[in-house]
Amino acid sequence: SDLANLVDSARESMLIAKFFRGGRRAGPGGRIMGVTEVSKRARTRYSAEVGNPDSTDLTPSTMAKPSREYIYGINPAFEVLRAGRRKVYQAYLSQSARNNPRLGKLAGLLDARGVPVDWVEKGRVIDLAQNKDHQGVVLKAGSYPYVALEELLERPPLLLLDNVEDPHNVGAILRSAEVFGFHRVMLPSKGTPDIYPSVVKVSAGATEFLEICKGHSGVYYTRAALDAGYQVVALDASGTAGLEGVPGQVRARMLLVIGGEDKAVGRYILNQASHVVAIPQAGRVNSLNASAAAAIAMYALSPGR
Repeated sequence: SDLANLVDSARESMLIAKFFRGGRRAGPGGRIMGVTEVSKRARTRYSAEVGNPDSTDLTPSTMAKPSREYIYGINPAFEVLRAGRRKVYQAYLSQSARNNPRLGKLAGLLDARGVPVDWVEKGRVIDLAQNKDHQGVVLKAGSYPYVALEELLERPPLLLLDNVEDPHNVGAILRSAEVFGFHRVMLPSKGTPDIYPSVVKVSAGATEFLEICKGHSGVYYTRAALDAGYQVVALDASGTAGLEGVPGQVRARMLLVIGGEDKAVGRYILNQASHVVAIPQAGRVNSLNASAAAAIAMYALSPGR
């Protein structure tokens, strides 16, 4: 049955995940299974899911990213459909939320776009979303459409998140970036999360209207921006100037860099910045969190101001 196949697939996926984390898992009868006993069928199915059905090399360094994602939440679902940048293969809506007017509106939009809709039990929605914050909807969609760095450099302003590791902070910053006109974003290949469904959810779907590049280091992005005639403005607690001190000619072609909470903006980037700015504070706590500070900076430096 479909349910049996689903359970079987889940068990195999869990086995592979456990294999990568620790290499051993208890098998039938409590027997310890080693690397050589990982299911061949699980390997083949996993490889096919990530787009490389002929490969048997499933080491973390060689695994391709999945070509499908399960986007959850009402706002993200609406924005994925409105933006039209991802193919949506299937929608799963919770039976228990069928009387929700917004869910009804979403169902109508899905129907208009020709997306198959499956009304399912709440437990199935939770299983697909892997999160209880699903609001009764999950979309099976294509992976996030990143863009090339060259495309970003053509239109200022630019935003670089350097060492922002928390997916919740990244999602919140991207939501503010969409509102304040920082529509082209650079995410370093290391030290920041991918645009996971959880990031899309926190951003309320704003990710779908942003052009985001991920594949280079923060230093590489900075050098590329400088070569393209940008000036770097870094937000850092060590800054000696306020946001109001950034002149209009700098804002016209600006790369704004936001650092993380555990790791601030990298030293090389700070050294290359024409302006290192800080937000004055009157409180007693150490600092604002990264997403709040980023929102203030983007508002103050937004193109429309």
